[in-house]
Amino acid sequence: MSAGTLDTLAIARRLKAVGFTEDQAEAVTGVLRDARETDLSTLATKSDLRAEIGAAKNELRTEIAEAKFEILKWVLSAIGFQTIVIVGAIVALTKGLR
Repeated sequence: MSAGTLDTLAIARRLKAVGFTEDQAEAVTGVLRDARETDLSTLATKSDLRAEIGAAKNELRTEIAEAKFEILKWVLSAIGFQTIVIVGAIVALTKGLR
């Protein structure tokens, strides 16, 4: 058996020699052949996962920064509105006292 081929007949004979039935030996040999012929290029690699995790981290950082900006914008708007209300109340009270 060379590195490039899988001798399924030899595998089936070895399995039968240790007590497997004909059907069992053929099934195991078929599974081994299918596993060897599986296209592994579609599986994710560590570098693929690292790239996806990095992209997710960057996206999350961007969303957090945008959320911080929105919160800051609303807080400053509320402070500005409260300041205008307080100044208006003070002006109204001072005019009322005259």
